[in-house]
Amino acid sequence: MARFFRLTDQARWLPVCTLTAGLLMALPLSVSAADEDGVAEDQKEAAAEPARDITTLVADLGHESYNTREKAMASLWKLGNAALPSLRSAAEGPDPEVSSRATELVLYISAGVLPDSPEEVKQLVIQFARSEVDSKLTILRKLMELGQWHQVLHLARLEKDPAARSRMADVVQASASQAAREAIIKGDFDKAGEILELTGDDEQNMAMRAWFYVRQGELKQRLAKAADMPGKKGAIWRMSLHRAGGDVKAAVKEAEKAGLTNLADAMRVFTGDALPWLNSSNDGGRVSAILGLGYQIQKARLLGEDKKASIIARELVRMANDEDSSAHAAICLAANGFSKEAVRLLSANEMDSAFDYFDNIEMPERCLELLGIEKDAKPPYTKWVNKVTEEATESEDEALYDWLLLLAGFLDRHGEGEHSMAVMKPMMTALEKDGADAWFDILTRMRAYDLGWLAIKFVEARGNEDGEMNLAVSKLFGENSSVTEIWNALKQRHPDDINKALHEIALLAGIIADTQNETEKIHQSLLAEIVGPNAKPEVMEKARSEALYAFAINRNNLTEASRLADIFAAKDERWKRSKTFLDAALQRWEKVAPVYADLAKEHPGEYLNLIKWSIALRKLGKEDEAAKAYDRSLMLTMGDSAALGKIGAELSGAGYDAEAVALWELSAIMSTGQDSEYSQAILYLSTYGQHLYESKQWKKAAAIAEVYTRILMRGRSGSYLHRILRGRFYADFSHAMHLFENGKRAVAIEKLDQCRQLIPGDGSLADDFFPALRNAGIGEVYNRWFEESYRHVNAACELYPDSHNSRNTAAWLASRAVRRLDDAHQHAEAALKIRPSQGAYLDTMAEVWFARGNREKAVEWSKKAVDASISDAQGTPRSEQQTIINYNQLSKQLDRFKNAPMPR
Repeated sequence: MARFFRLTDQARWLPVCTLTAGLLMALPLSVSAADEDGVAEDQKEAAAEPARDITTLVADLGHESYNTREKAMASLWKLGNAALPSLRSAAEGPDPEVSSRATELVLYISAGVLPDSPEEVKQLVIQFARSEVDSKLTILRKLMELGQWHQVLHLARLEKDPAARSRMADVVQASASQAAREAIIKGDFDKAGEILELTGDDEQNMAMRAWFYVRQGELKQRLAKAADMPGKKGAIWRMSLHRAGGDVKAAVKEAEKAGLTNLADAMRVFTGDALPWLNSSNDGGRVSAILGLGYQIQKARLLGEDKKASIIARELVRMANDEDSSAHAAICLAANGFSKEAVRLLSANEMDSAFDYFDNIEMPERCLELLGIEKDAKPPYTKWVNKVTEEATESEDEALYDWLLLLAGFLDRHGEGEHSMAVMKPMMTALEKDGADAWFDILTRMRAYDLGWLAIKFVEARGNEDGEMNLAVSKLFGENSSVTEIWNALKQRHPDDINKALHEIALLAGIIADTQNETEKIHQSLLAEIVGPNAKPEVMEKARSEALYAFAINRNNLTEASRLADIFAAKDERWKRSKTFLDAALQRWEKVAPVYADLAKEHPGEYLNLIKWSIALRKLGKEDEAAKAYDRSLMLTMGDSAALGKIGAELSGAGYDAEAVALWELSAIMSTGQDSEYSQAILYLSTYGQHLYESKQWKKAAAIAEVYTRILMRGRSGSYLHRILRGRFYADFSHAMHLFENGKRAVAIEKLDQCRQLIPGDGSLADDFFPALRNAGIGEVYNRWFEESYRHVNAACELYPDSHNSRNTAAWLASRAVRRLDDAHQHAEAALKIRPSQGAYLDTMAEVWFARGNREKAVEWSKKAVDASISDAQGTPRSEQQTIINYNQLSKQLDRFKNAPMPR
């Protein structure tokens, strides 16, 4: 039957669903010490009143006088927790008026609602008690919006249904995290601690509390108090403290005690043991037969059961019976080091993936073989080109278009770009004759193969008879206002020579090389129309400024983009954000430090701004201020895994690699071990965690790499074959180095030789393999391995003498191995003769001089490399993000050449 709750003075009687006795009896008889701290002082004083007064007041809830009932209710509300036992009994009594009022008071007092709380809050609390779980979640979120975090925490604690509590966990954690952050921002750490103590005892909330106490410097005290805490709760709390403190082994031990096996396994990776995580990570049981076999191979290899791994690999090959299954099988095979089998499968089904792999490891002949070009054929391979063109035009198979583009791009990269036109011309002629839209689509794809120069030649040759050049420009440079602005301006400058306009927009976009130093002049002339004494009033300043900035970014000239941002920000506040972004990207610390300081005052809770400010201060030598901002940033993350990962990325970009690695490890440890944050941390460590190799943390590096290859196995496309094999290389390389460091030299050398052959011409051998082994005391073996690797790359150079990338790879390999330094210098000079402004090639020349022991020359060339990396792209533009990453990496190199010990 219906019961009645009094909700407001104006609407005294409103029908609601009955509160069950179970819920009322489930409300806590007393509150924790933390709850008592939150009780208002007047409640504490009232709590001391005699119990007989409480009995009288409860009875007065049913008094015939309305005013007496109201006064009794107000007095009992003031008494707070002391009145709860009597109110619970009254709520179950026979008098409907007493029961209704007592029930309402039980809810208010238990949920921490004070007499002067807003009426809306009171009603939401009442509604919560009679709602289903979905409505309860809505109410909790609404209370969050009203800033009533205290009520959110209390109400969630009243919920006894485990499933409902689980669904409320995220809301509760967000509420506590937000409220704690607000208290920290205000400097009220006592209040922050009180808030966090009100959260539940699940691992997420305990992790947040532990993070707070550890950042407060209370780790030892808290561990001492927790030492005798019994049961699962005690184990989780100790585990949480150890996680926040970075003691992985101790955290694993407590996680095992708490029965949190999956979390223990995820953390165990950072002790150098990946196998338990690999065994427990089964994708929620959604593992295909192919992926299951891939997992089995990985486990067999880790257990040293190589014969078993090979048998399973053969079974995996047999399961590849169509394009999809072949691609997935190839991924699993590559991730476990079965490169030949993987390449064989992809060669038949995803030829471009196999082509990319061979191209990256300096095996050009295999690339041509994959395309089906006869061994003795000569460029431009006319017979093959005509055959593929005929098949493509008849079938309109876009995959065949890509075959032609693959070959054209390959020839251009290998110094035979004069043949690229001959490869593409038959196809482009046929498509133009048919009036096919594919002709314009292929222009876009040419840019992906760094064939922008070739696309421009085709557009010039086709002309603009029907305004077709406008469509071509939109395909090449995009359909946006910046392209429209620049294209129209250039056409107006050259009304009688549209090809000139096309040439100039290609220069401004960086898709063709600037052999005559024209780009700067074109750029400045367009800028002069809106800035300076010759500015033209008819030119829209906003459109032109945004277009020039966008084109500078797109051609990778961040130096000029930054200058533009400075100019425009002086007149328009909207440009200040772009200015700050580029000042930070270009490491102009003296400019960004005051900006970050102002932002810290305006938005004191933004942890990412604080870490950026900390980095800037540190770079300026203000260590104490930097440390304070750093500590505050970490505190405000509340131990959130994703936030820690982002802080690590900022540190890495600024050159603090060791600290970045530590933060990424902590990010993984603070995650659930099965979520996207864990995977992201592994990705960071696998991509930018070179410090692990430099500091010889081989066992840990091997475990991380195994998890990384497991993640890669879950992919469905073989397009990243080379990346997957590099992942396997680092896993086996690190494992072998761990064996080597622990005295198992014979086994280690055998494994090192095997992993070296996975990627024989890859730059990773120069990056980490040879530097790690140069002084390992294996002189004869080292020299043999180097000579084999060098001959492999040099053979590609001899086959294609003008292949600038092959030349650079040879120079990089020799300089990092500190062998054949005269040859290295010749190769570096050859690469720079072809691409004189390529930042990576200038850096290689710096490495050659460093290997030769000439620090001064190394620094000189390194500075050139850094400057070139943010200058015009010269035909091979990269994304803004990649440009900044390259700049950061080259800046780290410059610091290394200035300060690191000379190689020996």
